[in-house]
Amino acid sequence: MLEPLPQEFWSRRTATHLLQRAGFGGTPEEQEAFYQLGKDQRIEGAVDSLLETSEDWSSLSWPEWMQSEVDPNGEAYASQGIRRRDFNEWYFKVLLQGQPLAAKLLKFFIDHFAVDSVTIGQYYRWIGMFRYTETLRKHAAGNLAGEDAPFEGDERLVPPGHYGNFKTLVNHVSWSLGMIRTLDLYRSNRGNVNENFGRELLELFAMGIGSEYSDDPEYTEEDVAVAADAFTGRKFYNFRYYPDENRYTNPAGDRNPPLPPASVWQNRNSQDRSTKGPFYGYATTPNGSPIIDGDDIIDIIFDTDRCAKHLSWKLWRYFASPNPSKELVQALAYKFRDDHDYEIRPFLRDLFLSKEFYEDSVVSTQIKDAGDYFVCLAKQLGVPLPTRDAMEDVMQQLGYEVIFPPSIAGWPEPHGPGNKWLATGAMVFRMNMPSIFTHHNYAVFTSGRTRNSMDEFPEADWSVIAPKELRRKEQFPLLLEQLQKRFMPNRELRKSQVRTLFDHYSSVSEELGELEGVKELVRLILALPEYQTQ
Repeated sequence: MLEPLPQEFWSRRTATHLLQRAGFGGTPEEQEAFYQLGKDQRIEGAVDSLLETSEDWSSLSWPEWMQSEVDPNGEAYASQGIRRRDFNEWYFKVLLQGQPLAAKLLKFFIDHFAVDSVTIGQYYRWIGMFRYTETLRKHAAGNLAGEDAPFEGDERLVPPGHYGNFKTLVNHVSWSLGMIRTLDLYRSNRGNVNENFGRELLELFAMGIGSEYSDDPEYTEEDVAVAADAFTGRKFYNFRYYPDENRYTNPAGDRNPPLPPASVWQNRNSQDRSTKGPFYGYATTPNGSPIIDGDDIIDIIFDTDRCAKHLSWKLWRYFASPNPSKELVQALAYKFRDDHDYEIRPFLRDLFLSKEFYEDSVVSTQIKDAGDYFVCLAKQLGVPLPTRDAMEDVMQQLGYEVIFPPSIAGWPEPHGPGNKWLATGAMVFRMNMPSIFTHHNYAVFTSGRTRNSMDEFPEADWSVIAPKELRRKEQFPLLLEQLQKRFMPNRELRKSQVRTLFDHYSSVSEELGELEGVKELVRLILALPEYQTQ
């Protein structure tokens, strides 16, 4: 199991599948170039090109107001709506323009470690959301890290390590203002313990519940209590500005500076420092140390089979398919924990090289979530992001507001229970939304302000999408083939669908001209059920 795909099975189909799942697809030209790369440098070379970690996103920096001395919360509540739209715009700018795998991983982390800007609170909202997202995107990029971990005096509370390691990321999340506020970890003190974070750490972030992919023992309520005790005493200072570690330095070396060098810290007076356990059957940490604080709990969790299986299962579902076998999950788990020590990109390399990743049950069977749907659409059409107002409107109607997750569990998967992305209302909007780009149909927006903001939105380059020489009716098979390569690679249309598309194209072209026929043909293709999968 997890044997590499033989080189002779590399094809345009497998290349396009990998490009879609490890990123957000590409144009026909990008698909062909990627296929040729896999031919010339073998499959390993194609996969490695997706795993490059040179991305620093320096060209995708925060909005200016987030990097200034100005209070990012603004002086009036009226500015909150503007900054909410700024954040939404920035996020999708990163997905659309960032290194594809890093962008895809950021979207995964945003969902896996969902935080709610409302729960963070208005006073801390933007500094909390931006700094939290910065932590996630550094791990998504996989660059070397460790220097911005919080300190207490000269002691680094988070051990230095590489960005891009899942265990390190969980540790950083546990020290982040966003998560500390969202799950009330700052309220958890010795003698007055709040179990929210301890419970979600086990249920959502690391171990999971249920046995569809694992026969390992479930954690118990006693384990939740031990974990909650271990995470007591994590506090934050009342800060609101962007580079807070630069603002709150202590050059004089005072023992009690007015403001500490880090915003999140460990209050020993509030922390339960007693020896704890057992936890999930462990009397000590894997290295034999007593169980005292939250970092010890994380060490134990990531030593377990259950954690390795849960995270491998979730990454496989995100990048591949929803129902891996127990045998596949076990093989993935041993790769992730034992071979790669939870380093994400080496694990994904094995996943992307495996024969299982290219099976018929995986290719073109994944329903696009709202983020994938929008970013793929923009890439394929070659259009820029809509305006801030339009982006917010679209995401509200698609049910994917990044700073307002439906719960701490994130957004339900398209295949999963509770999913509303493909409910009737959302599906109708999905079918109508492409007309924003094909026909500048702004009637789909919910407000006049949003419609007015799109007055100067540019046209797609129709000469690239559908060259003029292919627009004559007798060239329709070649035109449709070109559009399928762009919008629905690896999918076949039924004869009845082709006939309907031809009839409609012919009618519109004769009445309104070939260009309008092309726009209507593209709109219809983007409304097909087949377009909802990748």
